[in-house]
Amino acid sequence: MKIKRSLAKEGDVLAEDIFSMTNHPIMNKHTVLTARHLSVLDRFLIEEIDILRDTVKTEKREKESMRKKEEQNSHEIKDDSFVSIYLQAVKKYKLLFENWRAGALVSILDVRNTIFPAVLKGMDDPRSILMLHHYTKAKEYIYFHAISVAVLSAFLGKRLKLSRGDCLQLALAGALIDCGMAKVSSNLLHKEGPLTSEEMKEIKQHTIMGYNMLKKAAGIKEAVLLGVLQHHEREDGSGYPLGSKGDHLHIFSKILAVSDVYLAMTEERPYRDKQSGFKVLEMMMNDQFGCFDHRVLNSLIDSLSIFSVGTQVKLTNQEIGEIVFIEQAYPTRPMIKLKTSQEIIALKNRRDLFIEEILS
Repeated sequence: MKIKRSLAKEGDVLAEDIFSMTNHPIMNKHTVLTARHLSVLDRFLIEEIDILRDTVKTEKREKESMRKKEEQNSHEIKDDSFVSIYLQAVKKYKLLFENWRAGALVSILDVRNTIFPAVLKGMDDPRSILMLHHYTKAKEYIYFHAISVAVLSAFLGKRLKLSRGDCLQLALAGALIDCGMAKVSSNLLHKEGPLTSEEMKEIKQHTIMGYNMLKKAAGIKEAVLLGVLQHHEREDGSGYPLGSKGDHLHIFSKILAVSDVYLAMTEERPYRDKQSGFKVLEMMMNDQFGCFDHRVLNSLIDSLSIFSVGTQVKLTNQEIGEIVFIEQAYPTRPMIKLKTSQEIIALKNRRDLFIEEILS
């Protein structure tokens, strides 16, 4: 009897061979399903299978499953916060990425449907952008990073006066900048220690592999392709894969470069804790001067420096304070009145401290 994949369980026996995008079955008739088999079915997006099982028990379980799913959907509809929508996008993107690793082609429509709810919710909200690095799980970094880059890139595109259509295309490019990682050795994706020179050489191929993957996708625009290919290029020519610079870089590439680096430096990684966004902004301004388009980087700094006198903040030493004065020359380092001691400190003179979060 045919049932939905979601109703299959360990111990069920296949009544027919299962095919996907292959000439040979990915699973043979009479296979006794295990947890690994169920995972493979999910990766290949198999929606229905034919099994040998008691009909009455199946129908009862199907009704119960449908009831639970309706309750879950009802709960999800009520929770329309950015965090909820963002986490749903990450979950769906993970499935897409695993399918690419298994050999599936990239569907632009599927990627759009996955990311756009989060992009549209977050692209007008600087506070949501400031919180992105708090959601990332180190072991699933690549999935969180894709959605975060999509949201931040659209956010920056809008502030740089790009059209709404271009902002959404920019978000699409942001979600796809690391699609080529699906073709990189799996052990490199989750390696916790430093990469060898040979491993780094392989990782750097992800821009070209991603470009080649996307050339085959229906409905993709040239700007998206260039964004994916060039997002590791730098204004001074120090990037890769071609060492292009300045006017030879597409505006999408310039925006994606800033978004990618800012988020990569703030997010938790297997080998490093998350970092303050304001600390990272300073590092990008100072340590990596000349690498990024100044219009894009200044737009990010201006957008995220959403302070006003009276704003409550948490510092990297976990102390809470209130902003009492902002110097225009130091937008990320205002004067803070500490809540516990009532001491007023000037962050421009305290290079060991940064703003960790804006509280209110």
